[in-house]
Amino acid sequence: MPRIDFEFLWYCMCHRLHLDPTRYDLRNDDGMTTTEVAVITFLLVAAAIVVLAVIYNAAKSNVDNIPVPEAPAG
Repeated sequence: MPRIDFEFLWYCMCHRLHLDPTRYDLRNDDGMTTTEVAVITFLLVAAAIVVLAVIYNAAKSNVDNIPVPEAPAG
């Protein structure tokens, strides 16, 4: 069974459709800019802070609802 060279097929298809194969190369990371990475990082950190705040408030309300035992009268 012959081995299929997908990279060669990709270049042939792009040539047939008059496209620049290097522009659509999945291994090329030129599309991500520093600003996009910074915004995505900021959103992930903000989401993590919100999740931690919700967990903290739930734990605090559970602790506040624990009954305090009173000392026996003597």
